[in-house]
Amino acid sequence: MSFTVGVARCGDYGRENVSRAVAKAVNRAGGMPENACGEVLIKANLLSPAEPERAVTTHPEVVRAIAEEVRKRLGARVHIADNPGFIFTDTAELFKKTKIDEAAAMEGASYGPLAEGGFREAGTGGFKALTGARISARYLDAAFCVNAPKLKTHLETEISGCIKNIFGTADTDTRKKCHNSRSRKRLADAILDVYSVKPPQFHIMDAIESMEGDGPSYGLPRKTGFVLAGADAPAVDWAAATIMGYDNPLDIPLLAAAAARGMGPVLRGEISLVGAEWDELPVKGFKKSSGYVRALPTFLRGVGYRLVSVAPRLDPDKCVKCGICARVCPVSAILLKSGAGDNFPSVQKNKCVCCLCCHEMCPTGAMAAHKNLFARLAEKLRV
Repeated sequence: MSFTVGVARCGDYGRENVSRAVAKAVNRAGGMPENACGEVLIKANLLSPAEPERAVTTHPEVVRAIAEEVRKRLGARVHIADNPGFIFTDTAELFKKTKIDEAAAMEGASYGPLAEGGFREAGTGGFKALTGARISARYLDAAFCVNAPKLKTHLETEISGCIKNIFGTADTDTRKKCHNSRSRKRLADAILDVYSVKPPQFHIMDAIESMEGDGPSYGLPRKTGFVLAGADAPAVDWAAATIMGYDNPLDIPLLAAAAARGMGPVLRGEISLVGAEWDELPVKGFKKSSGYVRALPTFLRGVGYRLVSVAPRLDPDKCVKCGICARVCPVSAILLKSGAGDNFPSVQKNKCVCCLCCHEMCPTGAMAAHKNLFARLAEKLRV
């Protein structure tokens, strides 16, 4: 198999620069398929109502430029959408704070939550981890989908890119079932199950400013300077992982699982990178997330998965006792104490699966991702 990934450099979010970079990346990837009729859905990453400068969400200038490309190339009506964490029910605030409302208005596009129209049971042919999945009806019914992820680190999956962005099309119950596991392989397979229901026809990634460290919500913005495009999600994610400094992107469970299923590249040589050389992509000193076991010496790796732990730990000084952590926990491992006095949430360690959903959704960052001694050691050993 062969895959093409288009690359364009972009140093900032100036409107003309972004429009030019998106157009170049799309052209270098071979262009979008021109068989769209009906609505084109742009599936952005709108994890939470965060300002664009935090690099939590797809930047509105990239979303605007993608809508512009769709309008010019396909002449179709455009709808911009995502299904954020279910705690964010004020979608007006979501689209306003991320400035997607402004981006949509500039290009005459509509926007709204993917939950509009409800969810439908999807086919389970080829599923490896899930027994079923409920997917956004708006997403399933769209004639054409352009996936518009933000390049970020992720404490569970290491990378949040094209594949992971489509996880947001599933309903809350499906996402909780995916996270209800101590196995990183099962989580990767579950995410791929959701992705496989209806892979988008094209992908354009915002990697102009990415997130490093403990993403996807509380990492730090890092200028990386690229727009990536292509028709194959794992291939685009492979290039994105190279930007992050992975020598072998198949070290990332999602990409390894995709390769095992025949859904993406097994070797870098299968990818035609247009617009840059591979050695031009890595960003020096980029701070990865998770994956600590890989850094352990070989003789320790057999027990590494039991020794290395990144688990939630409450910072009471930041906690506002909103109860969101308990609501998002897929295994009900967080108790909310009632009554006067110290009524902070409490994590039951014997039930916790360390999925860090509470960390990801906590609005104040009070539920921190705590690395134990072995995780900190592995982090220091990592090159």
